[in-house]
Amino acid sequence: MANLVNNTLSFTPKVMPDWFYKVLLKPNFIEKDYIRVEANVTKEAVLRKLVMSNNTVSQVDNRDCAWTPKQRFTTNQQTFTVKNWKINEEQCLEELDSIYSENVLAEFRNYQAGATKTEAPGDLEAAVRLHLENSLGADIDRIIIGGTGNAVDGVQNGLIDKALASGSVIKIDNTVTIDASNVLTEIQRVYDAIPNIVINEALYEPEKAPVRIFVDIMTYRYALQALSTTPTNNQVTLPSWTYDGGVIRYMGVEVALVNYMPANTMFAASRDNMIFFTDLLTDTNEIRVAHGNDLKDESMIYIKGAYRAEAAFVYEDEVVLYSK
Repeated sequence: MANLVNNTLSFTPKVMPDWFYKVLLKPNFIEKDYIRVEANVTKEAVLRKLVMSNNTVSQVDNRDCAWTPKQRFTTNQQTFTVKNWKINEEQCLEELDSIYSENVLAEFRNYQAGATKTEAPGDLEAAVRLHLENSLGADIDRIIIGGTGNAVDGVQNGLIDKALASGSVIKIDNTVTIDASNVLTEIQRVYDAIPNIVINEALYEPEKAPVRIFVDIMTYRYALQALSTTPTNNQVTLPSWTYDGGVIRYMGVEVALVNYMPANTMFAASRDNMIFFTDLLTDTNEIRVAHGNDLKDESMIYIKGAYRAEAAFVYEDEVVLYSK
């Protein structure tokens, strides 16, 4: 692998906007557009919603020219605070070379017959970028989802954790271990608990995002297995279930597979009700890379940076959580 021309590299959104945007789209939950993203948040974000007291502006006109307004517009607001994260890492050049070469080789195989590992270019800067993309993407997915097994540096405060701690979220107790024999029934329990207003929003207001039921890989696989072994008279899947274009739906609601979902846990929410706050696109954000400069650490590179991130529900009473 080629050495760095200079001893240090500096990645900033101002000079590398495409790369930072690519990093922000790397997380599975963001890449699939399951959550709203509010970028350039360096401390707090305030969301405001205009609310009318009785959801009506009409009054009976008694032809008396009276001025008797009865309605009032108010503004509800919530403040969300982002958490600060550091990027502190040391990485062996040989390991980084292996990571990068295998990824490039995989890309080569898609386009060239008979590609070999020796054909992969030895570009240290590209290797560092790829490593950071994958590592930050995985971290952000865990920060967004949260729940058992998704702590990032000991911190576990994602959507599932917030739902568990909330007194407003609609909660369904999971009393079984999900398998192919019960998975359809358990998903139906989540669907049945979704408030009518959340189901209806996507039906009557197409500009609003539909609600989805988010599941882990095993629940998704069990659902596929159950649907393939539960035929009706004329078709493989039940009329209430569809599997089209790689997407499972129950009564029109997508059952969405996402990375890092804890086993035997599901939650239902719409894209409009989930926000990921970050500063990854701000010009003040910087990630620096330094190459070892003596005999002791010349085989190492050091990565340092900082960013801010936090995921939250806007309306917790419109969320359904299925968990132990």
